[in-house]
Amino acid sequence: MKKRGFLFCICLIFIIVLAAGCEDVEDIQNIEENVNSRRKINHNNELLIPVTKFETLNPIMNTDNSIYHLNMLIYEGLLKLDGNQQPQSALATGWEVSTDANTWTFTLRNNVKWHDDSPFTAEDVKFTIDVLRLSKGGKESSIYGFYTDRIKEVKVLQGNKVSIVFDSGANAFPELFTFPILPKHKFKSVQEVYTAKNLTPVGTGLYKVNEYHKSRYIKLVANSDYWGKQPNIKTIFAKIVPDKETALTSLEANEVALAKSNDFDWEKYSEDQTLKIYEHMTQEFEFLGFNFKRELMQNKNVRQAIAYGVDRQALINDIYLGHATVSDVPINPDSWLYDENEKKYGYDLTRAKNSLVENNWQIKYPNPYFENEAGQKLSLHLLVNSENNLRVRTAEMIKNHLKDVGIEIIIDKVSWEEYLSRLYSNNFDMVLGGWQLSIIPDLSFALYSASGTTNNFIGFSNPEMDNLLVTAAVTTDAQKKKEIYSAIQGKITEELPYFGLFFKNSSVVIRDYVGGDVSPKPFNIYYNIENWILEDMEE
Repeated sequence: MKKRGFLFCICLIFIIVLAAGCEDVEDIQNIEENVNSRRKINHNNELLIPVTKFETLNPIMNTDNSIYHLNMLIYEGLLKLDGNQQPQSALATGWEVSTDANTWTFTLRNNVKWHDDSPFTAEDVKFTIDVLRLSKGGKESSIYGFYTDRIKEVKVLQGNKVSIVFDSGANAFPELFTFPILPKHKFKSVQEVYTAKNLTPVGTGLYKVNEYHKSRYIKLVANSDYWGKQPNIKTIFAKIVPDKETALTSLEANEVALAKSNDFDWEKYSEDQTLKIYEHMTQEFEFLGFNFKRELMQNKNVRQAIAYGVDRQALINDIYLGHATVSDVPINPDSWLYDENEKKYGYDLTRAKNSLVENNWQIKYPNPYFENEAGQKLSLHLLVNSENNLRVRTAEMIKNHLKDVGIEIIIDKVSWEEYLSRLYSNNFDMVLGGWQLSIIPDLSFALYSASGTTNNFIGFSNPEMDNLLVTAAVTTDAQKKKEIYSAIQGKITEELPYFGLFFKNSSVVIRDYVGGDVSPKPFNIYYNIENWILEDMEE
């Protein structure tokens, strides 16, 4: 379990494609004129989307978010996530797992072709894993490296199967196999992948690259040999823009059909009848952490008083303009693992105060704060990064909320460097923080008590929680895993090592002529694009 710290609290994965300069093609102005003319369009016409300026399309090396989402159209993994973040078949049609979750055997989909008509084989899977296992930092580094850092061996088996063996158990997370598979025949060696910034992208996905004009656009066309459902939209032009702000400006100018929102002020687009806003939860989770090495924070009644005393919906409304979703636990409410029945805390001043009174705290008027039997005031320091304006504002509101309870909060606003130093030296009472949670639902990085999990900076230790986390890591049956995660969530709300505030929301703003089953997800804003349609537009 101890290697999981950095493994599972990471940003949503950024994918990359392999790009190549191509011969000159039609000017992008012609493409923009097709959109700007407001002519009649239908499902046979193109969808024009923005991507921000990037360094590479290589899916192993990319760090650009817009290219990550674009590559979801081009590349596939052995598995993919559905709308509830549950792994489903993709290039693999099924899989078997040993009882210790140490060996995974995948049956691959037959008759799948790469975009250059070469056959997809188990050798491609082995090659890709060998590439990722080479990721050690420096020039040979990939954001997918941690997916495979515990893989010991890959075997190509008869019957279009591949066996993947880990160096130890506790790997029952099929989400690990969603990384993009590369075509072995396009590279001379695994090392070459890390220098291949300008190769023509070749995947097995729903769309294939038809043209690439550097610094201008990428043209995708539907993959007629795709193993799954054919998309309604046959052509996609990805216009390359300098940054996110330009992407939104291009949307406002009707030069692209969609753009991801910035900040939380996307309601301004609701007044434009030609635009639709699709809001969704992200994997960004905000929380209060309690330092269990401080005696006062070991008091569950104090922690519960804080949980009942913070008005999270007010934080969301006032600071995030209503664009966040309350959650007690670091499990996305859209996830198949989330248990609605484990929601426990709501804003309740009476229950907050009663939690303290039951623990022999009392208020001696006119003093507005609770005191213990020794006359010590209930006063706590809240650590926050001064460079994060949203969190500073959140801390100020929390201070005011808890003053109404009778708890004094002293906000320690410090630089990022001091914040980290104090965090990992346990020099705080409470901390206001946030995680970009991985799609891999292993919470051991924050909750497991073993010495190697450095991200358990609150010093929380609970044998029952440890046992649940270990059991979750070796359980392959979906229903049993869901039951275990329900128990984990119940233990979090019972023990309150962290008090969950909310998941931030984001949105994609889309032209009204884009219809069908549009449902952007944090891991893929083009999720379900095969069911999108381009409706007729008025002249």
